[in-house]
Amino acid sequence: MTAPRPATQGHTRIAPAALRHTIEAVAAGAFGVRRGDVSATLADDAAKLGVDLSVRLPPPPLLGTAGRGRQSVIERASIARLKISSLGQQITGLDCGRISIRIAGAGRSTPEPRVDAKQDRRKP
Repeated sequence: MTAPRPATQGHTRIAPAALRHTIEAVAAGAFGVRRGDVSATLADDAAKLGVDLSVRLPPPPLLGTAGRGRQSVIERASIARLKISSLGQQITGLDCGRISIRIAGAGRSTPEPRVDAKQDRRKP
């Protein structure tokens, strides 16, 4: 009878494109936008993951509250940076170093359900 072999330690490689797509998906979730509205460039940042993000945010609604209770873009970016760092580390196992965020042109807004959706249906 042969004794089982001792487990050998190995390593896991994550393809750069897979890592970039993962960080883009995490950033999209942190900002509440579609993944297509986020692009990332990754680099080494003193043995940590350096992230440069470009995020297209939808314009604020023209109708509705005039900024009451809304976060500024700076506040949203600060909160998103914390979420990206935390969740990115949990998913990839890599520590995030510098996370630079550039807010680009307006992206598509996600359609909100309408209250009057049933009333708005027109009969053919």
